[in-house]
Amino acid sequence: MDWINDRLTDLSNLGSGGWLAIAAWAALALGIVVLVWANRQLKRNRQLKIEQVRPQVSMFMEPHASDWHVIELVVRNFGQTAAHDIRLDFANHPTVAAYEDAQPDGPPEVAELDLPSELLYLAPGQEWRTVWDSAISRAELGGAIQDRFDGALTYSDRARPKSKAKKAGQWNKRGTFETKFRLDWGTLQPVQRIELMTTHDLAKREKQKLELLRSVLSYFHYASKETQPDVFRAEIDRMNKAAAETQDRWRTRQFDETTELDLPWVQKNASAGRHSAPTR
Repeated sequence: MDWINDRLTDLSNLGSGGWLAIAAWAALALGIVVLVWANRQLKRNRQLKIEQVRPQVSMFMEPHASDWHVIELVVRNFGQTAAHDIRLDFANHPTVAAYEDAQPDGPPEVAELDLPSELLYLAPGQEWRTVWDSAISRAELGGAIQDRFDGALTYSDRARPKSKAKKAGQWNKRGTFETKFRLDWGTLQPVQRIELMTTHDLAKREKQKLELLRSVLSYFHYASKETQPDVFRAEIDRMNKAAAETQDRWRTRQFDETTELDLPWVQKNASAGRHSAPTR
């Protein structure tokens, strides 16, 4: 208590010079606090500006526009600037069923999906995509094929320099970003839709069979009333021709169903199947 009273007495006895010194130190401390706060705000605004204008590249799965069960793999730049040297790294590489190498009576072998290791350039809003697999086919394989794949995309907001190694080292430290992703068939695989579509298709098919039968009976009802032999023979020939065309179409479809679906990754001159190992 006495020490506080002594300090108050000293302050009351200070002259103008002492008070000016205290004011100067207080102004200096306040200036330092303001500078630190302004520096933090500038760094935060600069980082926010970089996040807003930098490339934002991500990889995700998406159903095909026309075939809902065909899933595509997409790499898209959502940012406002171009992305350069986009490298694809996977903890476990995406897999597909290699039907070409499978035994005739055995299940298809699982192989890695053929993907590029690097994309050179993606403009803002530009994307790269490829067909991955069919959800129906993977549902048939069940647990025999993996359905979750983790990875990361590494990319830059500037092109890789072609000059000295020192500049290349500086390039590696600045302007490089990473986006992690997870590709999970469990979130996209439309098993319920497959079952519903199957049930709906069966009911629709039976309804169309009844409609076809009514059409045939109606045709027979009116065609059998013909009295001229040549007209009657013409009707018989037309029905036989229609039956022959239908039989040929049915046989062709049965042959096609024994092979794989005609998907974009199938080579026309290769053996039937979806994925084949690249030639060495």
